[in-house]
Amino acid sequence: METIFQQIIDKKADAKILFENKRVIAFYDINPKAPGHFLVVPKVYSRNFKTIKEKDMLYLIKIARKLALKEIKKLNVDGFRLIVNNEASAKQVVFHTHVHIIPSEKGM
Repeated sequence: METIFQQIIDKKADAKILFENKRVIAFYDINPKAPGHFLVVPKVYSRNFKTIKEKDMLYLIKIARKLALKEIKKLNVDGFRLIVNNEASAKQVVFHTHVHIIPSEKGM
């Protein structure tokens, strides 16, 4: 099954790309929960954190943190949420591993 994230990776679907290298792609969420809300997605398919290889998970989190720190600085806010949903029961909608980064500030 080809997910929308795979289509974005393959450049078959549009996305506002924040960052990309050989291993991951980061793009802004189409339905953001807050300004600057973006996703970080590994290019090698895995369903979620239950199935991702550990080395890929560690790299994904490393890049997510690096990009989150840049984004909150750019937005002049002091924090962010890192969210990973695993399976439908946990509100996962797209079954391709991904991390949500949602910038936030006090009172949000």
